[in-house]
Amino acid sequence: MIERVKKRLTEGKILPKSKFKEALGYFCSLIPYLKNYTEHAFARLDNNPAERAIRPLAIGRKNWLFFGSQEAGESAAVLLSLVQTCRGLKINPRDYLDDVFRRLMDHNSQKLYELLPNKIIHPS
Repeated sequence: MIERVKKRLTEGKILPKSKFKEALGYFCSLIPYLKNYTEHAFARLDNNPAERAIRPLAIGRKNWLFFGSQEAGESAAVLLSLVQTCRGLKINPRDYLDDVFRRLMDHNSQKLYELLPNKIIHPS
């Protein structure tokens, strides 16, 4: 099918400035990316999960316009990222953060990566 589309585009039987030719050109430019979806069954054609994840941030943007300092904004970004990661992994963010904050002071500073949401095993 892709070869037929490319042939139709290059044969010159379509008006050079038509919307149809523009659409075919756009489709042909995406072919390398579209092949990923035939090779990886889990891949999605849309980014709806990511859009839903950042929606609360976009809604609250005006409320969070002033954090007080650059460092406070970066800290909030890290915390919100952890919460969204927990949600994506189907881990209760409140339970995760409670667990991590309790363990943080006694944990080896060289092994903080062990406290990331994907490393902590929670009973189901």
